[in-house]
Amino acid sequence: MRDESIRAFIAIELPVTVQEAVWELQDRLQSHRAARDLRWVEPEDAHLTLKFLGETPIPRLPALVDALDRVTERWEPFDVTLGPLGAFPNVSAPHTLWLAASSPRKALIHLFNAVEVALKREGVPPERRPLHPHLTIARLPRHWSADKKRAVGDLVGAVTLPDVPPFTAAGLALMRSELTPEGAIYTRLAQAHFGSPPPLQQDDWEDEP
Repeated sequence: MRDESIRAFIAIELPVTVQEAVWELQDRLQSHRAARDLRWVEPEDAHLTLKFLGETPIPRLPALVDALDRVTERWEPFDVTLGPLGAFPNVSAPHTLWLAASSPRKALIHLFNAVEVALKREGVPPERRPLHPHLTIARLPRHWSADKKRAVGDLVGAVTLPDVPPFTAAGLALMRSELTPEGAIYTRLAQAHFGSPPPLQQDDWEDEP
């Protein structure tokens, strides 16, 4: 085993229909000069991050997966709606473009809280800030001027969103993030289904090259 730790996070994965809508939205944004050189998130890599774990020792992963399984077995699938388009930290000086995510009866927020409780028992520190459910679609280069960033922010309220279909969140995934010069590479390590799932699906991360 070469690596002693990995960058990990917990996410809800997206169906192909949503990935296609993300591609269409990115295409509409790229038709504007201000947005042509953004750093785009590949639609197939898009996901809803529920919790970023950071550098995580590999021997701890099985316990974290078990904790997720205990959470998801008590949950039923629920619908998630995406939109409107927004920017972090604001549209005047953005560094990230995203689609907001919402769910009936604040299911995403309650799920996040349940995950926080389960992981805290495994020694994972809780988040200092409340969850702001969103789907990242693009990032702005850090070296851009304030005027260029403001021009991108102006697009947030001007671009018409494509039809982004609601989707059903069916479970949680433990993901690995590998940073490369070309961008992050995401790999699913384990998946826990909502409801009464089949045996937990997980890759053999101990055998990674």
